Amino acid sequence: MHKLTMVIATIFSISVPHSTVGGNNAVPTPIVFTTPTARKPATPHRLIAHGSLRSLAGKWTKDVLHAARKAHISPRLVASVLHVENRGEINESANRVSGAGAIGPMQLMPVTAWDDLRVDPWNPRQNIDGGARYLASLLRRFGGNRRLALIAYNAGPTLVADGGRPTGAVHYANAVLRYAG
Repeated sequence: MHKLTMVIATIFSISVPHSTVGGNNAVPTPIVFTTPTARKPATPHRLIAHGSLRSLAGKWTKDVLHAARKAHISPRLVASVLHVENRGEINESANRVSGAGAIGPMQLMPVTAWDDLRVDPWNPRQNIDGGARYLASLLRRFGGNRRLALIAYNAGPTLVADGGRPTGAVHYANAVLRYAG
C-alpha cells in the first residue's frame, strides 16, 4: 500500500501525509490534493531571457562580470551582446571570425581592437574586456540610449551618428535587448 500511495502521489503531484506511511497501527489520514499554480508556458528565448547570466555567457561568465564592472556597465548587457554575437554557441566563440572580419567572443573588428581599444582580439579575455569598454563608450556617445549604442556596436558609430539605422543592426539591437531585459 505504501509503494502504491507514493507512486500515485508522484504521478498526480499530491502530498501524502506522513501518518499514512507508518506501520499497521498508523491512523489513515486523507490525501491532500494540491493544484499547481497556472503558469504561462515560456518560449525558448524567454527561458534564456529570464535565465542566469551563465546561460547567456557560458564559460566566459567570470570574464564578462570582470569586464562589465571595469567598464561600469551592466554585466547582463555585456553577456547578452556576447550571446547574440555568437548565436548562443559560446564554446566556439574564442576563434570565431565573421564574414565581415570581426573576431572573438565579442566580435570585435581588428582595427577597433588593435588601434582603438589596444587589445588582442584573439585573446578571449582581452576581447571581452575590449568589447565591454567599447560598448560603454557607445553608451556614453549616444546619451545612454541602449538601442542606439547596440545598433552602433553592430553597424558602426559613424553611420548611426549620421542617422543610419540598417535593418540588420536594428534586429541585432532588438535581440540583445530581449536577452538583456
